[in-house]
Amino acid sequence: MDWVDLARRFVPRPVRQALQRFVSLQGQKLRYFERRDPLAGVLEGDDNGLEFPFRVGIVKNRAYRHTHYVAACRELRVPFRVVDVTVPDWWYEVRAAGCDAYLAWPDATSTPTAKLLKDRLDLLQRELGARVFPSSAERWLYEDKVRLADWLAGRGVPHPPTHVFFDRAVADDFVATCALPVVSKTAFGAASTGVRILRRRRDAHALVARAFGRGLTVAGHDPRDRQWGFVLFQDYLEVAREWRLVRIGDAYFGHPKGRVGDFHSGSGLAYWDVPEPRHLELIYRVTEAGGFRSMAVDTFETAGGELLVNELQTVFGASTSVDQLRVDGRPGRMLRDGQGGWRFEAGDFARNACANARVLDLVAQWRK
Repeated sequence: MDWVDLARRFVPRPVRQALQRFVSLQGQKLRYFERRDPLAGVLEGDDNGLEFPFRVGIVKNRAYRHTHYVAACRELRVPFRVVDVTVPDWWYEVRAAGCDAYLAWPDATSTPTAKLLKDRLDLLQRELGARVFPSSAERWLYEDKVRLADWLAGRGVPHPPTHVFFDRAVADDFVATCALPVVSKTAFGAASTGVRILRRRRDAHALVARAFGRGLTVAGHDPRDRQWGFVLFQDYLEVAREWRLVRIGDAYFGHPKGRVGDFHSGSGLAYWDVPEPRHLELIYRVTEAGGFRSMAVDTFETAGGELLVNELQTVFGASTSVDQLRVDGRPGRMLRDGQGGWRFEAGDFARNACANARVLDLVAQWRK
């Protein structure tokens, strides 16, 4: 067993996160991801069972999430090359690969790398005219809760009341009178790592002071990677359940997330209640509004049955299960007909963290 696995098993998570407030373990983590992934060293494949007219470029992810695409392309027999857009001669590497379309898994390890990937993938689209999946609009929202809050408000999507402050005095005025508890979130940080529930007013004022002082860090991230100069609060809601609703192409999935302590996200638990038409219609409306074809819409359901969108993530780990929807124990997907009706189709449609479905949608969109 790897020493990192031993540390995760025997050292409590709060202790590990406390250590990382002072010591960066990012290099060790990235090497761990590489060691434990059997596809980390696979850089190309030429099998072309789908008779695809070109090779697909797979953009390398530092945490090796891109290997979901490697597995998908090998299973589906789609030719591919892995390209690294973080190296100094990345333009040469991209051109040498000779790909017309790219599959990307945006970065969630650090804000500098996340920005780098977003910027360079946008350049691929604009300068080379390449198709990149997920799209620029989907990547733009990834791991940026300020952008997300603005987008949801602008589109009129129901969501928990969210307040973003770029002025310390205004933020202090807010926490002096707001209802408690109140939720604070960093703009960057997956699986609830940047989320705190503040139950005391003095803790809220202290967080504002840090946000406009030395900055906020995300639990488990590099201590140098700080959010400074703004703060985001969200009203605390009593949530009956949280749904993971997913659209990939024209396929829809959904299941409730389990809960550990205060959080559903990152709990590692999934339940298999079947989403109702109102849940499916919500994800349909949200993804149609944004033109999204690869999106998880994490949604709060209150005790009164109100549905509020909490997160949008164009890719997600799917560590709990290979499935994203089950009906009577059978995995499958939901499809929407032209009249707005929904039907279940049984099958293995969420393989490799839904990477197979993304590859197939890329192929289908190219052939249109």
